[in-house]
Amino acid sequence: MNNDAQDFEKLSLLDQLRGLCLVQQELLRVALFVASEGQIEYEGEKVKCSLNDGQRRVSSLLAMTAGQSVNSVLKFSELRGIQVRDCYPIARTSIESFINAAYLLSESDSIADRAIKYVSFANWKRCNRKFGSGDYSIEINLDPHADETLANKFPEFSGKGNGSWTSLDTPSRIRRVGELAGRKSGTRLLAAYGLTYSLSSEVIHGSPFGASFFYSAYLGKEALLDDFMQGTVKQLEEIMIAILHAGCGYLSAFFNIQNMKALSAAEQVLFEKILEISQKSDVQAVTAC
Repeated sequence: MNNDAQDFEKLSLLDQLRGLCLVQQELLRVALFVASEGQIEYEGEKVKCSLNDGQRRVSSLLAMTAGQSVNSVLKFSELRGIQVRDCYPIARTSIESFINAAYLLSESDSIADRAIKYVSFANWKRCNRKFGSGDYSIEINLDPHADETLANKFPEFSGKGNGSWTSLDTPSRIRRVGELAGRKSGTRLLAAYGLTYSLSSEVIHGSPFGASFFYSAYLGKEALLDDFMQGTVKQLEEIMIAILHAGCGYLSAFFNIQNMKALSAAEQVLFEKILEISQKSDVQAVTAC
C-alpha cells in the first residue's frame, strides 16, 4: 500500500466519501467534455461521443445539473447539526437528474426529442394553468388562445396523462437503463433510489416522519446534543453514498452505451472503492453490486 492509500485509510468515513465524490466529479467532467467536444484521448484510447444529437444535448444538460448539486452536497458535508436537513432535497435532485440523464442517453432519440419539446411546453404551461382547490384556486391565462395553442403547437402533450416528458415512473426509468445500458448502470441507480428517494420525499414535503427522522436518526433514548451532531454526520454519510451510486450509474451508462472501455474500467475501479467504504457504514445492505 503506497503512502497516498495509507493516508486515505486514515481519513474519517465522511472524508473518504468526500474524496471519492471529487474523483467521480472528475470522471463526470470528462464525460461532459466528450459530449460537448466530441473526441478526446483517455489512457491511450481515442474516445468519441456517438450519441445522437438530441440524446447528447438533453442528457448532458441533466448530468451537468446533477454535478452542480453534488458540489453543493460537498459543501453541506462540512456542516453539522440542523443545517444538514437541507441536504436532502439537494441530494434528491442530484440523484433524479442522474437517473433521468442515464435514461435519456439510453433510450431512443425520439424520447430525447420529446424531452426537449417538453421544455417549451412546460414554459408555456406555467403561464397558462390553474392551481389550488375550491374557492382557493387561481387561474393564469396569458395566452388568450390557449386551447388552440395546445392543439396546434403541443398536440403530443394534450389529453389526460400526456402532460409530462415521460410516462414512466422513476423505477421504470431505472429498469430501462438496466435493460439498455447494462445491469451495472441499473443496479447502481436502483441503490441510489432505495437509499434516499422515499426518505428525502418525507423531508422535502415536511411530513411528521421526515421531521422526526432527521432529529432522531441514529440516536438513543437519552441522546445529548453531541449525539445529535454525530447523528447528522451519519445522515451525511448515507446521502453521499447514495449520490455516489447515482453518479456511477450515469457514468456507467454513458461509457458502456458508447463502448468507452478505458473510462468504463475507471468507473468500475471507483465503484469498487465505494462498495469497500460502504461496508463501514450503516447502509451497506442496500448498496449495489
